[in-house]
Amino acid sequence: MSDPRTPRQDFRVLTRTRGGYDGAVMYDIQLQVAASGALLWAQTFSDHVQASEFRDKLDADMDELDPAAFRRKYSVPSTA
Repeated sequence: MSDPRTPRQDFRVLTRTRGGYDGAVMYDIQLQVAASGALLWAQTFSDHVQASEFRDKLDADMDELDPAAFRRKYSVPSTA
């Protein structure tokens, strides 16, 4: 029987906007452990559209992928 849990139950995604060099805007997408708030990784974009597309795909994968497939795709260690 497959695991009924989804990655969304174990992880959360945060988006942060910050200033960059010479007036640029940077968009950080962060994956955290929901239970502890531990940061697993962050991906930074200088393009808003790319950041939004990445976030949308990550959100979809959190609902559609099983936990093992999500961990493989997003390089999340099994101990996280």
